Amino acid sequence: MNSTRLKYGTNAFLMTAILLAILILANVIVAQKPVKWDLTKNKQYTLSDQTKQVLRNLKTDVTVYAFFKDGTDSKEMVKNLLDQYRSVSKEISVHFVDPDKEPAIAQKYGITDYDTVLFISGSGPSEKRQVVNSYDIFGFGNEPNTATFNGEQQFTQAIIDVTQTKKLKAYILQGHDELNSIDYLVTFKNALKGEGYNVEDLNIGQAGGIPEDTALLVIVNPRRDFSDKEMQALKAYFEKGGKAIIAMGAEYGPLTEKSVNELLSTWGVKFDNDAVVDPARNYFMDPLSPVPQYKFHTITNKLDLSNLYVVMPMARSISYAEKPAENIKIEQLLSTSDKAWGKTNFSSKTMKFENGDIKGPLSLAVAVSDSKTGMKMVLVGSSMMFTDKIITLEADRDFLMNTANWLANKTTQISIRPKSLEFNQIFLTGKQAVMLFYTTVVIIPLAVWIVGGYMWYRRKTA
Repeated sequence: MNSTRLKYGTNAFLMTAILLAILILANVIVAQKPVKWDLTKNKQYTLSDQTKQVLRNLKTDVTVYAFFKDGTDSKEMVKNLLDQYRSVSKEISVHFVDPDKEPAIAQKYGITDYDTVLFISGSGPSEKRQVVNSYDIFGFGNEPNTATFNGEQQFTQAIIDVTQTKKLKAYILQGHDELNSIDYLVTFKNALKGEGYNVEDLNIGQAGGIPEDTALLVIVNPRRDFSDKEMQALKAYFEKGGKAIIAMGAEYGPLTEKSVNELLSTWGVKFDNDAVVDPARNYFMDPLSPVPQYKFHTITNKLDLSNLYVVMPMARSISYAEKPAENIKIEQLLSTSDKAWGKTNFSSKTMKFENGDIKGPLSLAVAVSDSKTGMKMVLVGSSMMFTDKIITLEADRDFLMNTANWLANKTTQISIRPKSLEFNQIFLTGKQAVMLFYTTVVIIPLAVWIVGGYMWYRRKTA
């Protein structure tokens, strides 16, 4: 009997020792290379592909000073995010500073507000700094009482800003009643800056032509024709391999401006004189706000895989030649459903399809490229999606920034969406709450006690 007890006791001791050794070894391995799983619905703790690409391509050190009071929720959120940055790139170093405890450091860098993050690259005359303020990091969603965390979006843009040796120049065309960057396109303009562009307005007549350093030209719904000299300047720009985003919407009624289509006729494309109606795919049951389908392209693929959709209020359709010139490539990016049509009679009081309307499916965005000159442009059938009120809807901003990156050959970069901070709640009926209580508090513990008691009795009587 003693021999049997000794045998079982020894086995139990050895099993316990082996189990402890396995647990210790597992903890050592995990401590050296932590394993994490992001189970949040909106992937709150997962870096985007763009951020990872930017971090992996870093060639210079970037020092980050985060000025936060100790013990705040905002500090923890930013710390978790910056820890992920450091895990991807050794060039990132992070220092958290409590301005109340270390005011000299805050004063040295001119920081006067809490929850501010400073990015520094280089030293001496070549030093570059970028400040990200609290209102840039934490914002508000489209829905009432919802907040967003824009940290990754802002931090990655700041890293690009302080490490990029030469910024690309983007110009937003003005002088023809286009949507201007002061009243309508502030968010779009800032987003371009975040993608590494220096952005300015351009009046071709006042500038005496299109500047040589133009990397991207943005034309948003001109309502007056270009002059002959302006048209010559635009044609010369594209003949030299110019890049452009051209948008024409239907919010102002019939298309009376003719210059854009005259310019585009060189490549066999045009904006139609219609307003797109899509009863099958639209935003909040508004058939004049189509939610188009994606077509296979570098600009749209990742948005499609992420189930992010574009909203295009008051859109025009785009027509193009089925067989363009040999050197011209025209690729459809966005398309309506086959239930859609283009309404050509703007004075009609009915939303039904009428004679003269254009049958769907319709193209709402196309990419045009010329292999001879290197010219690339993207035509977008909605100008409202560029405006401050609309660009934050769904994936509008993502699509436009991906378009800019494709034109600039920065195909590894995609736009980073803000992360929603909303807390999902589950609502239970009284019956469901009672069932949940008895299941978790009574039935499961009782079952454990019964099984444990049975096992104890079996061993005692063995």
